[in-house]
Amino acid sequence: MSGLRREALKWYKTLQRTKDHVFAGDHRAIVAARQRIREEFLKNKNLTEEKDIKEKIKIARDVDVELRGSVVQAVKVHENVYQAKITGDTKKLDNVMFDPNADIPAPRSKKCGDGKK
Repeated sequence: MSGLRREALKWYKTLQRTKDHVFAGDHRAIVAARQRIREEFLKNKNLTEEKDIKEKIKIARDVDVELRGSVVQAVKVHENVYQAKITGDTKKLDNVMFDPNADIPAPRSKKCGDGKK
């Protein structure tokens, strides 16, 4: 088994474990993610160019980072009350207060030119 093939298989397994971790307790999301991961890897199983395979491995790595860092599940606790399931991998950004006195520039015109050729 070539090194790239082994690495692709490693990322397939990693994404399968990541979906179990990220979507824990949500059977529908787990089934949908499992199917999507499988479809994407099967669609690309016949790639032969090293450059293409490396690009797909990079995409798998990026998807893993995004799933772990960006997906937050909300669980209904009571009527109109939800609790966010945040993991240690979840990206947390600083909450910057909006300054109502800020000078906001007008939007730029969407024209690309004056229409002359």
